Amino acid sequence: MESNYSPDIGKLIIKVYASLLLLFGLPGNIISAIIMGGDRSNRLTTRLIIIILAIADNLVLLTAVLRYWLMEVCGWDLRSTGPLTCKIHVFAVGFSTDFAVGVLCAVAVERLLVVTLPYKASKLVTLNSVIIGMICFALSVAIKNSPHFWMMGEHKLQQSQIDSINLYKINQTRTSGTINTHKMFIENSTKKESFKCTFVSEYEFIFRIFMKFDLISFAVLPYLILFTSNVIIYIKLRNQRRLMRCHANTTSMVSNTTNTNIISNSTHSSKLQRKLDRKSINQPESTNQLQHGDTRCKRSTRRPEGVIKLLTALTIIHVTCTLPGTIFTFLSSYFNYFHNMPKHTHDQIKYGLVMLIFTNNAINFFGYCISCTTFRQTIIRSLNHLCHWKMNCHKRKQKNEIRDNNNNNNGKYKPMDQKIISNVSLIKKQDQYT
Repeated sequence: MESNYSPDIGKLIIKVYASLLLLFGLPGNIISAIIMGGDRSNRLTTRLIIIILAIADNLVLLTAVLRYWLMEVCGWDLRSTGPLTCKIHVFAVGFSTDFAVGVLCAVAVERLLVVTLPYKASKLVTLNSVIIGMICFALSVAIKNSPHFWMMGEHKLQQSQIDSINLYKINQTRTSGTINTHKMFIENSTKKESFKCTFVSEYEFIFRIFMKFDLISFAVLPYLILFTSNVIIYIKLRNQRRLMRCHANTTSMVSNTTNTNIISNSTHSSKLQRKLDRKSINQPESTNQLQHGDTRCKRSTRRPEGVIKLLTALTIIHVTCTLPGTIFTFLSSYFNYFHNMPKHTHDQIKYGLVMLIFTNNAINFFGYCISCTTFRQTIIRSLNHLCHWKMNCHKRKQKNEIRDNNNNNNGKYKPMDQKIISNVSLIKKQDQYT
């Protein structure tokens, strides 16, 4: 009883969890793309990368999580329909997951360049460079996952294994004494028609090498990029704060010393001011360039705390969701751990960790809420507008109901009023004749 009860509980948990990921993840990513993409306080390149990240996350949810949801709810696996759908779906899941992780790393690299190279970032990180970089990265991810088209298929058993299985079934039916040839024929035909999507036996060695490379590209490299980017940005911002404090102290000291020497240096300052005025008149283009450079500098150094908060929130979400599954895959694939575990328990743990990995693609909305003030303000403002709209609709509905009731009442009592008026007129006429 317990062996049948625990798998049912695990399937129920995975079913509910996959439903929640689809229910909250898809609209959450769309809302995040709309709000973060329209936030003009961020750079245009940052907004574009965040929009691409939301699209990639929704692609992961629609290709990977939707399959698990259909398996648990409907009992139907898309990959089991045939070899072509098996190859296409495995490629789509691999492409979408790798692309989403790569776009997250692109956010980290873009923020790193803006913070460490504020004067060169406007030339390095442009809209064209981001678009070209995303296209090149998508092509590289497609090439990296292209081996799925010939590695994945049906893992066929050898003829000796098939003969031994058939011989065992025949012996079982003979010993049981209930031979039903028609039933055996139906079972054998259904077994032949069923398709299991897995790696082809001829490419087993290449498949194992590919899985090692996939683990490095999906887990190890993103961890290194995100961790180093966060550390470098934090150190750079801390050094900038120290320089600003030192500069504030020096300016206060200089202002105190200059206040004592204002009278003696007034004539000299007036001469310097005249020279500067002449230079500004003769060189207007240089001053415009300096002002343009100042605006770029202000834009690059604007909201330094928001830079590290946003990237740290996305990094924590990614590491928290993907690290347990990465450790489980590493220990079960390269060491002898978890081999003595029952198959149904191993599968339930594996599916649960896979769902946790895909949670990374569904909860960036909450990361934006925690780290971005403008995002929270926009959400609150939108909710207020929605509440006011609902209240106005409710008031209009009440007014319409009251107006309809009044119209119905007027129509109901109108014939009675006409009868009363006609009776009064008849009484008046009779009084006149009398």
